[in-house]
Amino acid sequence: MAQEEQDVFKDVKVLTVSEVFVLFERNMDVWRRRDPDYQPSAMLQKAAEYAGRFATNKNKDTVQKIREMLAARNLSELELGLVANLSIETPDEARKLVPTLERYSDEELDSMLKELATYREFE
Repeated sequence: MAQEEQDVFKDVKVLTVSEVFVLFERNMDVWRRRDPDYQPSAMLQKAAEYAGRFATNKNKDTVQKIREMLAARNLSELELGLVANLSIETPDEARKLVPTLERYSDEELDSMLKELATYREFE
């Protein structure tokens, strides 16, 4: 990848599937309020359905708390997105799916994953 191509992605934020779902829902509501006859394009509708199917949380406040909790644990944007999206259950599974998490102890990962699972229980 050329340097200029890499620079395009330098400061991007990774969105979780749940965050994408919340954004779709909010934006579609706004569009429908502006135009009661609004119908999303087929592609937008399919993307929204996909996000809804795979979102682990659909409550805006819960989704925000998950991001804050994971960010507070010094995860990179990529790690945050992967951990939030993959429904990881054990420290060993976390390290296999996201090798950069090797820097965390079993206790740290287990604590993080249990807290994440707590948020999912309330959905």
